[in-house]
Amino acid sequence: MLVSHGTVNEQQIHTWLSDEESCLVYLFHKRWPQGFQCPYCHWQHPQTVPTRSLTCSHCGHPSSITTNTIMHGSKKPLSQWLLAIWWLCASEAETSAKNLQRLLHLSSYQTAWTWLQKLRMAMGTADSTPCQGFVEIACVPVLPTGEKPQQALVLAAAETVLPAGIIGRIRMAVIERCEPEVIAAFLHGAVRSGSSVFAPGLPAYKEMDMAGSRFLIDSPADSPHRAEQLIQSVEIWLNKVHRGGVSLKHLQPYLDEFCFRNNSAMLPSQEAIFNLLLQGVLANKPKPYRELVSTPIERRVI
Repeated sequence: MLVSHGTVNEQQIHTWLSDEESCLVYLFHKRWPQGFQCPYCHWQHPQTVPTRSLTCSHCGHPSSITTNTIMHGSKKPLSQWLLAIWWLCASEAETSAKNLQRLLHLSSYQTAWTWLQKLRMAMGTADSTPCQGFVEIACVPVLPTGEKPQQALVLAAAETVLPAGIIGRIRMAVIERCEPEVIAAFLHGAVRSGSSVFAPGLPAYKEMDMAGSRFLIDSPADSPHRAEQLIQSVEIWLNKVHRGGVSLKHLQPYLDEFCFRNNSAMLPSQEAIFNLLLQGVLANKPKPYRELVSTPIERRVI
């Protein structure tokens, strides 16, 4: 276990993460709870002693504890990765690359920025549970960058928790067009089948083919349109925390972070949030810096 379920301060987590061997053992058992499984032939090796580099005795292929994860190719200690994951989960604001660079004493801002982008993508992978029940959807343009007057369309789904009427789980995606087939593709993964979907009474929503799996109900004129307000709060968050420095082509990972923070707040402890993000880190494929920089806006079909 990494930490107890009680409150853990920064000094305690730094003490635990100062032991690279403990981090290796912890990460090894998190990735392979039943023993090492070769990432290439999938042969199980239940008796393998935790180590960073491994060779499969069945297929002979060399691998490591970071193979096929976002940590692959990094020469930094595992303790730094785990500390970055913990810091990102525990921090509610100022999650900038510059602050991560200071935290880990990295000489390169580029490394800190790359790590953060990878971790945000891992948030999107880890947080995949769809909204359900009463769900409101909306599509609103946002202006994430202060340098150029360019807008991006963001489609959001917001779950309403009854009887309190508060917002529960949320999902968001950057889309190219607010059209029926695009909205339907988003709903397919973002909202559980059978949910009651509230949407504005506009043609783009009315013309969707719901295939009888969901109920589409027009939002009343006097409704608070919480999904729209939620997207507006994202724009405020982007300009407050990231000071308008988010480019359009990199917007989706920031939406994933915003949703992850909202949804993980329903988990019972900081450790549970950490373990959820760690699952995403271990499940995400590696992506080099040049691909992260050149990645266009992702028109997400969830």
